Formats: sequence, C-alpha cells, structure tokens
Amino acid sequence: MENASNGRKTPAKPPQQRIFGPNAAQISEDDASRLVGSIVEKGISEDPKARPLAPSSAPRLTALPFPVARHRSHGPHWAPVGSAGTAGGGDDDDEDSAEEEDMSDFDPVAAFANPVQRKDKRGLDFSAWREITENEKDSASIKVSKSMAGETRDEIMKDKVLGVLERSRKQCQSQIKSQGQSQSQKSSQIQVDTEKLRKTSTPHVTPSYLSSNMRSQQNSAMASGKEFESLESQIDAENRARLQGMSTDEIAEAQAEILDKINPAVIQALKKRGLDKLKKQRGFSSDTAAEGEVGNQQDNMKLASDAKGLSSSSSSLWDTWSGRVESVRELRFSLDGDVVESDVVQVPNSENVAQRDFLRTEGDPAAAGYTIKEAIALTRSVVPGQRTIALHLLASVLEKALQNICQNEVGENFKNNNLSRFIDWGAIWAYALGPEPELALTLRMSLDDNHNSVVLACAKVVQCIMSYDINESYFDILEKVATYSKDICTAPVFRSRPEIDTGFLQGGFWKYNAKTSNILPFDEDIVNGKAEGEHTIQDDVVVAGQDFVAGLVRMGILPRIRYLLETDPSTALEECIISILVAIARHSPTCANAIMKCQRLVQTVVDRLSSKNTMEVSPSRIKSVTLLKVLAQSDKKNCVDFVKSGVFLSATMNLCQSAPFLDQWVKLGRENCRLLSALMVQQLCFWKVCIQYGYCISSFSDFFPALCIWLNVPNFEKLIENNVLSEFASITEEAVLVLGALARRLPNFYSSAEASNKMSEVSAEYTEDWCWPHVSPMVDLALKWIAIKSNTYLCKLFEWKEGYKSNYLLDYLPTKSLLCVISAVLNMLSGVLERVMPEDVVNLPGGHVPWLPDIVPKIGLEIINNGCLSFPKTNDSEHGRGPLEAGSFMEYLSLLRHHGECEISIASVCCLHGLVQVVFSVDKLIKLSKSEINIPSSKSPNTSREATILSGGMITSSIIQFRNLLTTFVSLVASEWKLVQSIEMFGRGGPAPGVGYGWGAVGGGFWSKNVLLAQADAGLLIPLLEMFLVVSAKDLPTGEEMTFTTQLINSAFSACLIVGPRDGLLMDKALDILLQVPVLKYFDLCIRHFINLNKGSKPHRWEYKEEDYQLFSKILASHFRKRWLTKKKWKAADETKHAGKKRFKKGGDPLDTIHEDTDASNMMSQDLYCTSLTVEWAHQRLPLPMHWFLSPISATNCSKQANLLSGSNSPYQDLTDFLEVAKGGLFFLLGIEVMYSFLSTEIQSPVSSVPITWKLHSLSVILHDTMGVLEDEKSRDIYETLQEIYGRLLDQLRSSKSKQFLLDNSGKFSVETGDKPSVEFLSFQSDIHESYSTFIETLVEQFAAVSYGDVIYGRQVAIYLHRCVESPIRLAAWNTLSNGSVLELLPSMESCFANAEGYLEPLEDNESILEAYVKSWISGTLDRAATRRSIAFTLVLHHLSYFVFCNNIVEKSAFRNKLVKSLLRDYSRKKQHEGMVIDFIQYHKPGQGEDPRIHLTEVERRFAVLSQACEGNSSLLGDVEKLKLSFQKRTLTC
Repeated sequence: MENASNGRKTPAKPPQQRIFGPNAAQISEDDASRLVGSIVEKGISEDPKARPLAPSSAPRLTALPFPVARHRSHGPHWAPVGSAGTAGGGDDDDEDSAEEEDMSDFDPVAAFANPVQRKDKRGLDFSAWREITENEKDSASIKVSKSMAGETRDEIMKDKVLGVLERSRKQCQSQIKSQGQSQSQKSSQIQVDTEKLRKTSTPHVTPSYLSSNMRSQQNSAMASGKEFESLESQIDAENRARLQGMSTDEIAEAQAEILDKINPAVIQALKKRGLDKLKKQRGFSSDTAAEGEVGNQQDNMKLASDAKGLSSSSSSLWDTWSGRVESVRELRFSLDGDVVESDVVQVPNSENVAQRDFLRTEGDPAAAGYTIKEAIALTRSVVPGQRTIALHLLASVLEKALQNICQNEVGENFKNNNLSRFIDWGAIWAYALGPEPELALTLRMSLDDNHNSVVLACAKVVQCIMSYDINESYFDILEKVATYSKDICTAPVFRSRPEIDTGFLQGGFWKYNAKTSNILPFDEDIVNGKAEGEHTIQDDVVVAGQDFVAGLVRMGILPRIRYLLETDPSTALEECIISILVAIARHSPTCANAIMKCQRLVQTVVDRLSSKNTMEVSPSRIKSVTLLKVLAQSDKKNCVDFVKSGVFLSATMNLCQSAPFLDQWVKLGRENCRLLSALMVQQLCFWKVCIQYGYCISSFSDFFPALCIWLNVPNFEKLIENNVLSEFASITEEAVLVLGALARRLPNFYSSAEASNKMSEVSAEYTEDWCWPHVSPMVDLALKWIAIKSNTYLCKLFEWKEGYKSNYLLDYLPTKSLLCVISAVLNMLSGVLERVMPEDVVNLPGGHVPWLPDIVPKIGLEIINNGCLSFPKTNDSEHGRGPLEAGSFMEYLSLLRHHGECEISIASVCCLHGLVQVVFSVDKLIKLSKSEINIPSSKSPNTSREATILSGGMITSSIIQFRNLLTTFVSLVASEWKLVQSIEMFGRGGPAPGVGYGWGAVGGGFWSKNVLLAQADAGLLIPLLEMFLVVSAKDLPTGEEMTFTTQLINSAFSACLIVGPRDGLLMDKALDILLQVPVLKYFDLCIRHFINLNKGSKPHRWEYKEEDYQLFSKILASHFRKRWLTKKKWKAADETKHAGKKRFKKGGDPLDTIHEDTDASNMMSQDLYCTSLTVEWAHQRLPLPMHWFLSPISATNCSKQANLLSGSNSPYQDLTDFLEVAKGGLFFLLGIEVMYSFLSTEIQSPVSSVPITWKLHSLSVILHDTMGVLEDEKSRDIYETLQEIYGRLLDQLRSSKSKQFLLDNSGKFSVETGDKPSVEFLSFQSDIHESYSTFIETLVEQFAAVSYGDVIYGRQVAIYLHRCVESPIRLAAWNTLSNGSVLELLPSMESCFANAEGYLEPLEDNESILEAYVKSWISGTLDRAATRRSIAFTLVLHHLSYFVFCNNIVEKSAFRNKLVKSLLRDYSRKKQHEGMVIDFIQYHKPGQGEDPRIHLTEVERRFAVLSQACEGNSSLLGDVEKLKLSFQKRTLTC
C-alpha cells in the first residue's frame, strides 16, 4: 500500500497533485478519496531509496464560523531518528513554522514508525523485574546474577524476557501432557518474541503493541480486586498474543536458544512460579466465565444488573454503571458497526509499514476493527476517504446501538449474531456521547471540511446522534393521540437533589443537563463585546459532555448550517441538514430561539422551500415544513411572525390548490402518493398549530374545498388495490384533527353575545374564532366514518366473531390506519360537544338549557344504530345487534388493546377514550335539556327504542359494558406503573446526554411506545373513575363492592405514577377523585373497621364530621397541587436581576413562562394566554415518585416550605396551615394503609410498594419542628395507630429477611466464626440522604427540648436504635441521645411499637456501637435510664452481656477485655453503679424464664470470664471479688 499525504494551497505554492516517492507518481484528489479502508502513512515511502516528502497539513477550511482546534493532522505521526523539536512543546507559532520546514533529510525509518501517543502511558519498566530477581533467595538466582554481571543492560533485559518465554514454554508442555497433544503441535505457540528480540537492535517493547487480550485481563483483574498488572503479567500477555503467528520451526529455534542462555535452575524456579500463577488464572477465569460478559473488558459486569439485582445503594449502582461504560473503551467495531470477534489479526509481514495502521492512537496497530477513539482520531486524517470511512463507521456503530437500545426491554441482554458474549449497547451509546471521546468537537470540525463527502458523512452522524428518525416516529404517534395538544422537549434532564425542606423526598424539579445560559453560539460572544479568550474550546467540550445538542449549538453549528444551505447543497446533504435543524428545534425553547435568531437561517430555509417546484415533492421539502411547525409550536411569537411575513401561506400553498379526484391521485403511483401524503400531513399540522394559537382560522374557507376529498369516506377497494390506503388515511386523520382544533376555537354555544364580544376584545391581534354555521356540515362528514353498519368494508374489517378471535390480526395496516381516523373523528365530535356544554351548569335557569342543538341527538343515534355499545335486547327477531354479531365496537376495541403491537393498541385506546367522552357528553347534555328529545328523521324503524336509550342515558343502558371496560383498564394500569417507575436512573431521565430516545434508557425509557401506551391507558381510566367511583363510595360498601372500590382507588394511585409532563391536567383530575369527600368517608369507614378487627389497637373515641372531611379535601388538594404540579418560578426581583445582568450580558432573552393548564372548563381562556405548545421536562416534577403521598407529613416548617404551602407572610398563619396539612396527611395516610390491608396480597399496590424506610422517616419529619400533631387528640391517635401498623410490618419484614438470610447462607453461618445475619434493611442513610445523621441530631434535640418524655414521641426516636437500622444511623442516634443526656426519656422496651426481638437480635457486633454503650455507662448518662428501665439500658445490658460472656471469637478477645476493664474501673470509682454491674452479670434475655436470675453456675462462669479479662491486674481482680461478695449477699437476701 502506498503512502499518501495531502497537498494544500498556499500563496507561494500553487495546488499540486500528490507525489509519492522519487518517481513522482501522481494521484488525483478523487483517486485519493477512493482509498477507503486503506491507511496511507503520511510522510512515508514504501521504497527505502525514496526520500519522502514532508507531510502536508490539514485541508484548509472554506468557512470558519467555529475556531478549529489544532489536531493530529497538522504534523507528522512520528518523530524521525535524530530529529529534535518534533515531539516537544512550544507555542503555535513554532509549530506553524515547523510545518513549513523541509522534511527531505529524513532517513527511511518506516520500519520503526510508531503510533502517535496522545498521553504518556506506562511502559515496560524493567527495573521492577530487577527487584523481583534480587528478592529470589535460591542459589540459582545468585548464579544467574553473577553470570550476567558483565553483560550490557540491553542483553540483561533481553535474557530476562527470554526467561519468561521459557516459563511459557514449560506451561505449554504441561498443558500438552494433560490434553494428550503432541509437543511439536503445541510448541508452535512460543517463538515470536525471541525472533523479534534477535532481529531488532533495541529490546524495548512499546506500550502500543500490547494486545487487547492483555488489556482485557488487566481490567477484569482490577474489577475483581486482584492484581494482575505486574510486569510478568504484561510480558506474558504480550508473548501469548505474538505466539499465534509463529511457525513450528521458529518455536523450536527459540526454545533451543532459551535453553542455551538460561541456567536450568532458573528455568525450574520460573516454571514453579508460572504453574502457581496458571492455577490462579484458571480459578479466576472459571469464576468469570459463568457471568455474562460485555466484550473482553466486561468480565465481571452483568448486563441485567441495570434493572434488578443490584444493591440499593446509589453509589454502588453508579460504580457498576461507570464500569460498564469504561469497558467500552477497548471494544473494537467493524465498518458495519458490529463488535469484532477477534481482537488480533494475522499480519504476514509486520515490518511492511504499508500494511500496518499507524493512524491509531491507541491499541495494537495490527488489531482488527477500530475502537471509538481510534475512529474519531481517523476523522482527522489528511486523506478525505479515510475521514469519510471513519465517520461512516461511527454512524454505523451509533445507529446499531440506538436500534438495540430501543428493541429491548429493561433487563434484557443484547447479543451479536457472531458472538457468544453479551454486548452492552446502552453503555456503548453512553460512552460515545460522553465526555471522553469528545465526539461533538470532532463532528463540529468535520462539518467545516471542504470535501462534500466528509460533510455529508458528518451530517449523517449528527443526525443519528440526535435520534431524528426514531424521535419523529414517536412524535408522529403523539400527533395521533388527540388528547395531547402539546409536544414535549427532548433535552436531557436530571432531578434536583432532595432538601430537608421537603423531608428529603425524592421527585424534585427536573433540570436541564446544561444550563440554558450556556447554550450560546460562539459568534455571539464577539457581538456582545466579550474577549475572544473568555470562552475556550474546552468550555464547549464540557457543555457537549453534559448535553450533546447544546454543545453543538454553542460551537456555532447553526451559522455553519446556514452557510451550507446557501451554497446549494446536494439533495442528501440538504435533507440531513434540515433533519438536524428539526432535532435542534425540538431540543428546548432556547435552541428553537437560537434558530430563529440566527441571521438568515430560517429565511434561507423558506426561500429554498419556495423556490422548489410546487408539483415536486422531496423529503427536504417535507422536513422544511416540519421545521416551521416545530418552531411555531415552541413560541407563539414565532407563529405570529410566520403568519405576518407570509411564511405560512408559502408553506401551505398546496392546500389552496384544487384537489385531484381520487382516481387521479391514485394514478400518481404509490411513491408519489406517499410523498404527497407526508407533505400534506405536515402542512395540516402547521395549520393546526396556528389554529391552536387562534390564527389562520379564516383560511378554512380557502382550504376546505381541497379537503373535501379527504374528509369523505372513499372507495376502499380502489385504495387497497393500489396499496395507498394508509397514505389516504393519514391525510384524512390529520384533516379531522384540524377540524378538532377548529372545534375547540368555537365560542360556547350558550354564551351571550356580550360575552363573545368581551372575549374578542381580550383576544390578541390576528386571533379568530370559528363559527357555528360551519359545524353541522363537518359533523355530518365525521359521522360517516363511524357509520360502520352502512359501509361494507368497515363492517367486514371490524368484524369479530366469538370463538374465532384471530380474525382481527389478518389486516393489520388497514385496521391501524382506519382506527386512527375513527379516533380523530370521535375526538373531534367530543370537542364540538364540549363547546355545546354550558360553562356554568350549576347556575342554569331552572337547571336546564333553553334548547338542544340537533347535532347532539344525531351523534347519539349514530352511536346506537352502529353497534358502538351493547344495549339490552328487545324483540331480537326484529332488532339485530348491529354489524358486530357477537359484540359491540367497544368490546372489539378492548380486544385490540391487548394486541401485541404497540401502535394499534394506542389507536384502540384513543378510540375508546373518544367514544367514552362522546357518550358522556351526549348523556349529560340530554339530561340538561328540559324538552323532549327531537330525534331527526331516520330510516331506522326503532325510533322508540333509540329515544328510550337516549332519554335514560347510554351509560346507564350499557352499564355492564362500561363496568367491564373499567375493570379491564383498572388491571392494566395497576400493572403498568412499575414500568414507568423503573426508568429513572441516578436521578436522570437516561444515562446518556442525547435527545429524546438518545437519553439512552433501555427500551427508550420515557420515550418508549410502552410508556406512551401506559399514559393513554391512564388517560382513559381517569374519566371512567369519575363516572363510577363516586357512586361506589356513597354508601357503606361491603363484600365485593368494598373490594371493587379499593381496586378503583388503587388504580387511581397507579395512574398518578404514570402521568408525564404533559399530563398535569390528568393528575389534577386524579387528585380530585382521590380527595373527594365520599372517598375520605370511605377511608374513615376502613379505619374503624380495621380497629374493630385488631383488638390490640387503641379505639378512637371521636368521630370526624362533614366539615372535617371538606377541610381535609380542600387543604390536601391545595398542598398536592402546589407540591407536585406547580412549576418552578423565579421571584420577580431575581428574574429582573438575571435579565438585567446575566441574561442581557450573554445576549440571550429569558425564556417565556409556559402557563400550566389549570381550568379544564374554560379552554378558550387557556388558548388566549397560551404562549407555547411545547412542554418542557425541566422546571416541573412529573412523573411522581412512589412516595408522593407522604409529602403532607414530610414537610418541615421552614420559611421556604411554609411559603410554598400557604403563601402567607405571617409565621402564625404558616404554622397553622402546616399543622392542618400535617393532620390531613396523617388521616389520608392511615386511610390508604388500612384500606390496602383488605386488598389481596397478590395485587402489588403503589402504596404497599413504598419501602417502610420512607414511611418511618415521614413520621419522624412531622416531629422535626413541632409536636403539634401529638397535642391534638385525633391526630395523636392516628399517629399512634400508624406506628402500630408500621411496627407489625417491620416485624414481618425482619422475620422474612432473617429467614431468607439463613436459607441463603446456611452453609456459611457459624457461631464459632461469629458471622451474623445482616438484616439492616432500614437504610436511612443510603436510601434517603447521605447526611441523615444530621437530621437525627436535629430530631433528638427537638425531642429533648419539647417532648418531656412523651411516649409516642419517644418510641419514634427509639426506632433508630432498632437492629434493622444500618449501623451508622444507630451509632449517630445513640451518640446524640447520650450527649444530650436524654436516654432516660426513651420509653421502655414494652412500650415500643416494634417487637422487642427486633431491638435485641441479632446480637450487636459493631465495635463502635459497643464502645459507645460503654462510654455512656461510664459517663453516667445511663444512671437514670437504668432507674426508669428505659429501652436504652435494656439494649446496653443485652448487647454488652452477650458480647462479653457469650462471644467465643478469639479475634474479639482483646476488645472484650478492653470493655470489661473499663466497666470494672468505673465500678471501682462509682460504687452507685454496683447494682447496674450485677444486673449486667446476671442478665438474661427477656422471655427466657419467669425467674429473672440465671443459674448460679452460669454466674460463676461469668465471674471467671471477668477475672480472665483482667489479665492479671490485681486491682481489677479485687473489684471482681467485691462483686462476687455483693452478688452472694443479694442472693442470700432474696
């Protein structure tokens, strides 16, 4: 392979073709660019007689909006022998001048060319080998050292390496004997190193030649805590890697040479050491072979550990994940993006530089494939073809990683077809986008390349990283879910840290990975007058490591994109560029604003869109319209600008043209129909966005003629014949969604003209309202789509016969497409009925509307006549069941919901949601009508039956079917909340800093279709609960009704854990359901029923009244909304300050506030003040954490939290509101806890799944500032009942944990070794906060200050001394209690709410805690605790007595003696402690017998132990004798 170097243009030297060697062979630029897959060494000639030319510098960039950093292509890859200054430092000027120097005097050193080393790496330091040799004590080693005294250092190193080779030979021989192989066969593995050492003049082996196998062994050894990084291991690994290419003759020659040079005694010593090492390696490999591996670097990493089976400690999770990501560093990939199976390839002639890859900066140049960092380094080659192929490799790896991430569920492992090892694609994606490879900087520089092929390849990599295709697929599905009117930003986010003000509860505000103030294009700094050096490239790299897209925007990608668009790019490049812009616009409002403010960028896109032929449709044109739509969604101002400047009309020009007939459209061909369909869908989406803001509504008269063909029911047979049904349905669906948006811009049907005029005056400029005269024809068109009975194709498509349930699987695509259309139709009809519904139903004159429009009964009749619902049969011989013989359309949709494919399930749920809303609205409007129902003329002869159903209510007539539907979705939602709760990792939406799906969560995380389906299920469940839950909770439920009501409430809690950032209104409705007065009464009934069943519980002698329930409902609803649904807002002063200083200084404008939807009944007022149709993940809290319902009792009465709860500046008012919220929270918590006690244990409820650690913690937080809740009789009883419930639960968990430990470790547990079962599952410090000990100190101080020995308060503090509490917290609690001298205030063991066994067992073995016990004894803080028989004294007696007298561990004897001496010395000084010491000696575990004193023989043994612990100290032995006499006197007295 010839070596090439790129030429460059300079003023003094005209452009030339590349010249190689003395023959001046010329290769054109196009020929060089085709050298794909071959590495051309810069400055190296294959001919040793040729004098190579100087390596050329990097190609000069034609546009430099972003300062390109110097990179490795600016200089040679190697330093010639004898040259100076090439590898040294120096400033930029020196480097530039060095580039221009003549390089023609270099000697041919091709055979010694080495890869560039970016950083110093540890080489082979043979000094360590000398130390190892000197430590050998045998005579053979001494002889060898003397024989080598006269040799040079190079020969010594050489011979010592040969010694290691001899050891390897001996190991191979032993393996040959055990495996029955011939020695000549196996010995063919051992000679390369000898040959290399003999042929080369230097013995040094560079670190870059280390094989991947050796590095794998090193990393895996570090993961297991063993040391395999010694010099012997390095040499051995390298030797084994080189043995593969040796022949039999070469091995025999090397063996002979080794035997001649090394003393046989040394060989035997090395052989013995090698065998020992081989045994260790075999044991280590056998342990790791059973585990799932991720390449060679993940020997000890299991991929399933990211979902389950990991330690609960967040640090352990993070360490495990970090190890997985770091292991990707050594993985190698082929050009197709696959992980290569073989790490090393055979190189026939390794001295031939043309066949060696010296462009690598790491690893073995002969290794197969590229690591990610090597591919990134290759993007800086001087050969355009090499840069292109490197970018293609990166694109292949990233695309494959993203596909595998999305195709797998949480906990699944990914396998390559050619590998038996696991491949962790999630870690690969996270590593590539992480800070180490600096991929963003590389791509930004590659985008400035002057070769179109490189720019196009770079754009494709950026498009893949931004997950454009899969994100757009998600947003396309989201557009079809009509319940969501807003899109969501894709920027990566993380949770804010828990604070004491909120009781350390998780679920804080989401924050952007990169601050919005840091997303600044580079050229804006110059405009604002900042010094150029104030922002460095390293700052950009740091931001890109936090947020990939934010880093690119900061690096000035937008001006570069504008330049590329202005230079008339190719079709492929233009499509990629527009895709990148769409992804950036979806990132965040800040990025969308940056696109709008980039000079000429949007105008350039619009100009290119307008210049194209209107009849020609290209993907770039479709994506351009998508870009305008996304920009309009991000900010209302952008939409206004597009409308005023004519951009909207220019982008939607096709909609004004007369539509072709269906026959003409079909004849265009499927591909043209697909493109036209996609363009029209995006244009209609753009129009819909403008309508939602209140603009372009008057365009309806212009666009409607062209939409008629799509709104009418077509000839399905013709569409199916030409395979264009899905394209036609897509246009129809979007057109109907536009009608739905228009319907929500209608004025209220019953509002007065004056109110309409006022609304028009409030409306902003250019906003409009739709007119009611347009509605009736649109409703008629929409009803044709749900007239299933009258359409043969629809009737056949949706047919389902009982006993043959697989029919619906036959026509998947038509079913999905038409379901989406019907869903849009039903939601459009629901929107119309919402505007017919009176705004103030309560204050209607007489409680009825004056008259009912005809469209209401017309919609009801179509639902009845077309079998959408099942009604009671009457005269079956005359009346059929509709087109579905065995069931209704609702039953069919319920069946489709269980379909395995996600999209069709989402479509069916949307249809059900629309159908339920329409039926509910029709029933409600008919009930509000005081006149008789006027049924329009119909061909149906069953008008009396239809009128009866409408009058009685469709829901009431089909109550069984609705209840079955409710039961179905109750079970679905109850099983889906776990999916959403398992996604969040380390407080982040995903482990990678990409966008949307690029967050890197397995299965797509929050962006997966499964989560979207779960949210759609929750969106349907909430209105169903509104219909049924109130009725079920009115009277005293018993039996099945009680179970059914409990399941409904449980499903509401489950729905609260599923809702996402778009679902604030849905969460608000769920709170209304859970906090309504009938539900609170139901909780009270459950509480009293529970107390009656549990005789040990304290009965409540009081009752709540109606006003108490109303107060609880009001104050809890206010708290939950402000705590979880309020967006983060800045104070006005701070906002002004930021805007005036930070924001203005950086040249950016502050983000507009996105108003939360708070009033569902006044949609018009929402739209008037809506400033954006996008929802940010940041600055809000959804999805909720599992323990969200604990917030009322987990808030401290700090000023910050008090202001959040009440908004009052009065401290007395704040305290009153705080206590009222706490009282309501206690009642609410007790109600749901006892309610779930009546639920089957098979149903895992969200409340029961919250760890008991959080529940006990919340009971402590409520006492953190005040014990006001214990001063109120009702709340005190509730608090005590909660303690009893959690005490029983703690005992159950402790028992199960202990049994599980004994079962798992039955073979390991031994009394002699002292191993104790670890049941410390109350991990307050690990699970709640690392500074939990500080919280304990504050709680104990409050307990000492205000409790006055209150038993309820005391036993809550005493729970932190339970043996299930982790040791650091137990120690902190004891030390704080002891230092405060309040141990005596703790209650007795019998008064605590947990079983005494939990405090006493397992025996304490923590030396720090035992020592703290003794210090408290000596200091005298236990004196009064002993008098009052506090639990503190009982714990000290129990654990010290058993540790001193029953501990037979030899290793603990010294510590035991230390404790005994301390106690005896204290006794000698304080005679009043005599009774305590005697109790200590004769202590036995409570409950072992009626007599509190143990047998005298046991006492004698214990005195002997004390005497032994004195270790001959006469004074201490005298104290022991005094204790004996005192004990004997007491015994005689008794």
